Amino acid sequence: MLVAGGIMLAVGTLVVAIPAWTGATSIDLGLILIGLTIGGAGLGLLVVPLVNVVLVAVPSEMAGGASGIFSTAQQLGGALGIAIIGTAVFERAASAHLNGAFAAAAPIAAGAYGLAALLCFALPRTAVTDEDVIAAG
Repeated sequence: MLVAGGIMLAVGTLVVAIPAWTGATSIDLGLILIGLTIGGAGLGLLVVPLVNVVLVAVPSEMAGGASGIFSTAQQLGGALGIAIIGTAVFERAASAHLNGAFAAAAPIAAGAYGLAALLCFALPRTAVTDEDVIAAG
């Protein structure tokens, strides 16, 4: 489900960027709505269950700390993403119009979503049992 969410976010971003890549002078509202619907569904499939999937592998006595680290990592990732994509937009916006800036930034965002989908394969498949915690020391 998480991988599908990441892929849907990437596809939705690319669909929304189609008018910018084609040099359209007007916005096709239907295309934008389709892209935003796909991306929004992907967001729901990826972000909402991610906390549960990540924290299910953490022993219960470490859940508070792990939750704080997870939240911090989310904030740091969001800040870095905004900085990277913002740099691409403003670098391109100085020499082109907004379509060119969005056309340059959309593949970066879609690539990040695709990377998130791939990283989901590294997530734990099952929860840590008490026996596993004892065995690990």
